[in-house]
Amino acid sequence: MTAEPTPSQRQVLDFVEERLANGEPPPTYREICKRLRYRSTKAAADHVAALERKGLLVRDKGRARGLRLVRRALGIPVLGRIAAGSPREASPELQERLPIDPSVFGIRNRLTAFALRVAGDSMVGRGIFEGDIVLLERGTDPRSGDVVAALIDNESTLKTFVRSDGSVWLRAENPLYPDLIPALDLRIQGVARAVIRVLSV
Repeated sequence: MTAEPTPSQRQVLDFVEERLANGEPPPTYREICKRLRYRSTKAAADHVAALERKGLLVRDKGRARGLRLVRRALGIPVLGRIAAGSPREASPELQERLPIDPSVFGIRNRLTAFALRVAGDSMVGRGIFEGDIVLLERGTDPRSGDVVAALIDNESTLKTFVRSDGSVWLRAENPLYPDLIPALDLRIQGVARAVIRVLSV
């Protein structure tokens, strides 16, 4: 069985996959460094070497753009479960990938896309139900009314982001749940762009 890449190695692999998916040549070590903000090409070379050992990349020696994928793993990482109910610690799960193109949902940079499975019923008013998969974009500022994955006082939840009169809070879309007002900290992990539901046959 192929060993799973570390998060840093996954970033390199994602970048190579993104270039190939866009019809571009594989990146050089310098381009990997620029994209992932490494200071030295040695960091890029070490990650590529590790991906070679894990059987995920092949490097044609002597070629600047000699990286080839062994196993195409294009898609969006599903990073676990998130509470759509009372906030709780995010559930770590074995990472899977959704074979979809996030640009279809308005996410231009595939490396900023991720997905979470929904646990709970606090967002049913927005059509988000237990077991749904929510596609999110990280690194973008939410607007009031956006559905977001958020850390509120170090607990993870999926709610509607509300900004009014200089204050921000999270609103459930089910009258059985209260609004969540941060006591200490509110950090947005991602803004929801789509909901994916698999219908049983």
